[in-house]
This record gives sequence, structure tokens and C-alpha cells, in this order.
Amino acid sequence: MTNLLIEEIPYEQLKHDFLNLKVENKNLLDGLYYAAYVQQGLMPQPRHFDKLGYNYFVVYEPLQIIGGDFFWVAKKGDWDLFAVGDCTGHGVSGAMLSTLAIGFLNYLVYSKEFEEVGTILNNLDAKWIETFNSEFGNEDTINNDWLTISIVAYNKKTKELQFTGAQSAIELKVDNQLIVLKGDKFPIGGWQIEKNRVFKTHLLKLDTRSIVYLYTDGIKDQFGGDKSKRFGSKRFVELLTSVSNKKIVNQKELISEQLKVWKGENEQTDDLCLLAFELS
Repeated sequence: MTNLLIEEIPYEQLKHDFLNLKVENKNLLDGLYYAAYVQQGLMPQPRHFDKLGYNYFVVYEPLQIIGGDFFWVAKKGDWDLFAVGDCTGHGVSGAMLSTLAIGFLNYLVYSKEFEEVGTILNNLDAKWIETFNSEFGNEDTINNDWLTISIVAYNKKTKELQFTGAQSAIELKVDNQLIVLKGDKFPIGGWQIEKNRVFKTHLLKLDTRSIVYLYTDGIKDQFGGDKSKRFGSKRFVELLTSVSNKKIVNQKELISEQLKVWKGENEQTDDLCLLAFELS
């Protein structure tokens, strides 16, 4: 058996390397925290929701200080628009994609006309594909940079709600019942398996007090509980059902506390984002 000789590293060298790593780590973390400050500055602030006149809450917890989940609001004519999205990856790569997605949404909504929110996703999909195929000038280039997203538009005058989703769903609390609206099965971008895909628009008339929940899959994918299992869709619906009769201003604390208990000592699994707003 061959003896492996381990070179003894002088203490001063170890100390020097450790201090260098400490400085580099601090610089990295400082950069990430500042990037988080910038990223969250791109997302809606309380004053934006207040201007639209909705009671709401947001649960937003990136996995690695910054991340690929985001939420977004806008106003176009008589329509108030809300979106929650989840981009490929976590950390820096996910955050860069989320910044790109927010920029595209702002451009498409404010510079183009549309009658249905599905048109927004059609245009976003085309823009996304164009962006990630442009590097090599080849439209057939396959990439896996994708975005799942839900967009809801509500007209306070007509009480109409539009929904479109790319590999996503939303929950609606209507007449003391929680119902799910599912979007299309394909994401924005991605492998481009589907050709000439079109995103559908779902239209509802809501004449009673309702709550809309838009979310990414981070909550469902969180491991926890006694057997360290995924939170899953069933528990997620049960969680929303249990809090949906409460005042919306109190729901965030209740949801956050239950998720904290579920996670326990487990590490966070994914970025997570949940946006809820009340229609009256």
C-alpha cells in the first residue's frame, strides 16, 4: 500500500489564504446583497399596490439571496395586471433572467395593444426565443432557458378577470370555494418542443368578493414534516383554504408561520413567491 505524503502547509500561509478567502467571500456577499436590493427595486413596491387600490400580500423568499422568482403589476387602460413568474435556476443566473422577464413585460404591455392577456404571453414567448437564439444567429438552436408565469388582468368597471398561464396555475377564492385555473402545459422558451404554440386566455365574471392567489412552485417543492416529504399540491390547497376566510392582511403571517413549521430544520429547496390580492 502506497503511503500518501501530505505536504505540511506553514501556519502563516494558511492564515494568509484564510484571510484572502474571507475577504473574497465578503465581497461576494456584499455584491449579492446589493444585487438583491436592485432586483427587489425592480419589483412592485407597496405604493404601486396602494395606487391600484387593492388589499394584498406578498410572500417572497429567494433561495440564494437573489433568485429567479419575481412578481409584477401594471395598469393598462381599465385593466389592472398582476403576474408571478419563475425563471430557470437560482441565484445570479435566475436573477438575471427574472430581470430580463420584467423588462420584456414592461415593454410588451406599455408599447403594444392587446385585448387578451394570452397575447402578452404569445409575444413574450417570441421575444424570449429570439433573445436566446440570437447568439449564434441560428433559429434552430436548442436552449433550456425557460420561464413559467401566470398573468391576471382585472377590470374593476366590468368585474371581468382574464387569466393566462405558461406551465402554471392560479387559485381563486370565490363564494367560499377555492377553485384552480390551469394555464397551458408549456413554458415560455425552453426546449421548443411545441411548434406555433398559442397561450389561451380564460375569462371570468366575478360579481362577489374574491381573492386571487398567484404563485410559483417553491412552496409545493419544499421538503419538511415528520417524514421530510414535499409540501405538495394537496397541502398547498389545504393551506390556502384554511386562511382564505381570514382578512387578507393577516393571511401572510399565517402562511409564513405554517411554512416555517413545515420546513423545520430542512434547508430551503427553491425560490418561492406567492402574491394574493382581493377583488371587491
